[in-house]
Amino acid sequence: PSNVRLVDYVPLHALAATSTATINHGGTGTVWTGLVHGLPQLFVPRPTFDEPMLARLIQGQGAGLVAEPDPDEILRASERVLAEPALAERAALLREQMLDRPTPAAMTAELERIAASPSR
Repeated sequence: PSNVRLVDYVPLHALAATSTATINHGGTGTVWTGLVHGLPQLFVPRPTFDEPMLARLIQGQGAGLVAEPDPDEILRASERVLAEPALAERAALLREQMLDRPTPAAMTAELERIAASPSR
């Protein structure tokens, strides 16, 4: 279509910042990028690694859907991801929950304190 542009590479976070939803394979980097941007996600996971499990977990939180690699199913599910406000609302809630958690850098001092204290 005339509104599609093919490019060699664009950082995912740059696309996510301007997106309404994402269709992805369920890999951790892709999923977390979608979550930190509050995007509802449609997963078409490969049957390897932790992708199916992670996709089911996000679906279980109400922030995404899982589809089989069938074009008709992907079309129906993608229409739902765009049309159902509850998916976007849950994705936004997960984003807020993620942002409320301390970063690993912010936890360093506390972990150092714990490591230095005598065992109980």
